[in-house]
Amino acid sequence: MSESEIKRRTDAAAEAYKSPRVRWVTARSQVKVEIDEKRYRQVVDQIIHDEIEREMIKGAMKEKGPLTISEISQLTGLEASGIMQHIIVLRKRGTLTEAGEKDRQYLYKLS
Repeated sequence: MSESEIKRRTDAAAEAYKSPRVRWVTARSQVKVEIDEKRYRQVVDQIIHDEIEREMIKGAMKEKGPLTISEISQLTGLEASGIMQHIIVLRKRGTLTEAGEKDRQYLYKLS
């Protein structure tokens, strides 16, 4: 992994940990609750993973402006199929919007 890739992932992780969703699932409540620890860890790991990837997508857009899914994939190293799922979530949150088309693909930009 290149130095720039490590920096990009580290920056994305730092931003992801600011997310209320990540803070909520990683914090231990004072209330004692019986939980399946293994399942809890899997859910927390998946949420953190998703939020880091979303921050990588947002970081690529901050750096380059509006991007297609293919361009996001090239810049981040993420699979195009997974990026679409993140785009849906980020659009629902109001973080991204469509910005037109390029090469017969939708362009997405930060809101």
